[in-house]
Amino acid sequence: MLSFLCRMVPALLLAASIVPSAVAQTAFPNKAVTIVVPFPPGGSMDALGRISAEKLSAVWGQPVLVDNRAGAGGLVGAQRVKGSPPDGYTLLLTNSALIQNVVGAAAANPPYDPIKDFEPVLHMTHAPVVFVVNPKLPVKNLQDFVELVKREPKKHSFGSGGVNQTLHLLGATFNEAAGLDMAHVPQKGDGPLLNDIIAGHVSGGFATIATAGPHIAGGTVRALGVVGPRSALLPDVPSFKELGYPQLDVVGWFGMFAPAGTPKPVVDRIAGDIASVLKMPDVAAKLRGMSLTPTALPPAEFGSIVKRDLGYWDTVVKKVGEK
Repeated sequence: MLSFLCRMVPALLLAASIVPSAVAQTAFPNKAVTIVVPFPPGGSMDALGRISAEKLSAVWGQPVLVDNRAGAGGLVGAQRVKGSPPDGYTLLLTNSALIQNVVGAAAANPPYDPIKDFEPVLHMTHAPVVFVVNPKLPVKNLQDFVELVKREPKKHSFGSGGVNQTLHLLGATFNEAAGLDMAHVPQKGDGPLLNDIIAGHVSGGFATIATAGPHIAGGTVRALGVVGPRSALLPDVPSFKELGYPQLDVVGWFGMFAPAGTPKPVVDRIAGDIASVLKMPDVAAKLRGMSLTPTALPPAEFGSIVKRDLGYWDTVVKKVGEK
C-alpha cells in the first residue's frame, strides 16, 4: 500500500498542476468580454475594436462589448483595465498612449507601469500617421506650410488627440524641428481632431491615415507628409524623412492588452483567436479600406516592442512634452 501511495502522490500533484491551466484554456470565455477603447467613437481604433468584437463574439459564443472610456489621452481607459480582475474578461485596445502617459514628467508619480501592470496580448496592426491641413490654406506642400507659419507668427495652431500622446508629440516634434510657433490644441481622439481641422479651428495636425484617409480622398483636408516610411496607402505623399525631418521616422501601432497576472493559457487563447480574426478575408478587406495593415505579432514579440517604445517615447516626452 505504501509503495502504491508513493507512486500515486507525484502523479496526483502533476495532475493538480495541469488541471487549472487546462480549465482556464477550455472554459474561457463563459461570460461577456469587454474591450476598453480609451478614445471616443469615430476614430480608427474604435472601428478596429468594433470589428474585432463582432467577430470574437461569433467565435466565442459570448457577447463582446466595446466600452469607450475616453479622457486624459488614453489614461482613463488604461486605468480602468489595470484595476480589473486578471481573468481575460476586460481587455484594453490602445496604442503608444499607454506608454506616453507615464514617461517624462509623469514618470515621477506614474498611475501605472506599462510593463508590470499589463500583459501584451497581440500587436494587431500598424497605424501609419499623416500630417494634414485645412485645404483653404494657401499651401501645396510641407515647405509651403512651414513658410506660411513663419510669415504669420502666433496665428497658427496644430491639433491632436490628447496631451502627450502620439499625435501631440509628433506635432510638437515637428514644431521644434521646423522652428515653428504653433500653439497646441488637444482633442479627445483623432476623430474630433479632424473635425477641428476641417472647420478651420486649427491649421493642421497629425492623424492616422485610417481616420484621415476618407477626408483626404474627399478633399476636406490636404496631406503634406507621412510619418515613417512613405506609405503605399498614400503613394504620392512624401515621408517626413524625405523632406528633411528624420525625427519623424516612427511607425504607430494598435494592440490588445490584458491586466497583469492574466493566466498565460487565457492570453494565448485570446491572442490566437484575434490573430485568426485578422486573417478573415472580410476583416482584412475592411482593414485595408481603413488604411490599417494587420500584423498579428504574438505576446512575446509585442512585449519587446513595448519595451523598445518605452525608451523612445521617454526621450521624446522629456524633450517636447507638456509638463
